[in-house]
Amino acid sequence: MAGVRGKFVRTPETGRAAPDPPAQHQSGINRDGADSDYWQQLHDFPGRDALIALCRAEAVFPPDQFFKYSNMGYSLLGLIIEAASGQTYEEYVAAHITGPLSLINLGPELPQEREPELAAGHSGRLAGKDARRVLPTSDTRAMAAATGFYGTAEDVTAYLAAHAMGRAELLTDASRRLMQRKESEIRRPVKRWYGLGFILEEIGNRVVVGHSGGFPGHITQSWLDPESGLSVSVLTNCLGSPATEWATNLIRLIDLAMNPPEKATDTPEARLGTYTGRFATDWGVFDLVDLGGRLVSLTPLGNPDLSVTELTVLDDDTLMPKPEAGFGAVGEPFQFQRTAAGDIEWVRLGGGRAWPLAAYRQRVGLDPLS
Repeated sequence: MAGVRGKFVRTPETGRAAPDPPAQHQSGINRDGADSDYWQQLHDFPGRDALIALCRAEAVFPPDQFFKYSNMGYSLLGLIIEAASGQTYEEYVAAHITGPLSLINLGPELPQEREPELAAGHSGRLAGKDARRVLPTSDTRAMAAATGFYGTAEDVTAYLAAHAMGRAELLTDASRRLMQRKESEIRRPVKRWYGLGFILEEIGNRVVVGHSGGFPGHITQSWLDPESGLSVSVLTNCLGSPATEWATNLIRLIDLAMNPPEKATDTPEARLGTYTGRFATDWGVFDLVDLGGRLVSLTPLGNPDLSVTELTVLDDDTLMPKPEAGFGAVGEPFQFQRTAAGDIEWVRLGGGRAWPLAAYRQRVGLDPLS
């Protein structure tokens, strides 16, 4: 995964208050123009005149008939901002968005001198053994307002957090409510909504706002809970990556940690640490985790709510899972084998052993993880 501090991936700029229907993606304008092979880097992204020419094509739908995502529409909004402000789009963003938020790693069109900082994008795979190809970066030209932003996860989350209710930067709460209002319902591939520049989705008990992003070599997803200010961003540098799944499950994991059951374990926290870690078998890995005084087992894939199991300490070498129905080794204890120093050699669950990840890798001849 890319997007760590000091590394950029391409990410969409979201959350601009702007005239509708383009801001709602209900203008009916085509998505990317009659020739959108710039997405495959077969030619350059369109400049201003080419963009306007592409937008003169007959609309696909009448305005306000359907939600229809349109990069053309948002590109036109960028040109409108330039015409209304007398500034270039880049100057406007620096003066009114990234500047006030002191964000130095977020903006439209990565400057050429910063290209070495960019996390190289990679192609998707058609088959499992295909090698990923490194894809060059592209200047999005007149489409910068729709798809031409670079950023780090740190700066993207800081930008999103400024859209939390009650924040003094950028917008009034009245504008935030307009942007975060459910304007359009989308049912494919999943049920969600769109406001003005924001996707809205329900994750557990939260209604979050944010946006996904696709660019040659990069897939991203960022979410904000506007009530609490919780903001997460997953930026990846390969096509086909599950950025939306990861960002969504990260919020679920945070909620799992923040909402303990009525009665947590009475075992001292210092003692809980003697059971935790990542363990591996030939079938995969699982984690034993201390969530603020709760000891749980989790599978580090998919929705954590579907794999979490509450554990109770019986003694120094035994954990008992919460009774429940299921197909796995439900109700069977976790039994630990330790060294003389108290370190975990292995843990037995359902009759089978699992080893600490480093020990398992050594056991089967895999190189240590760096």
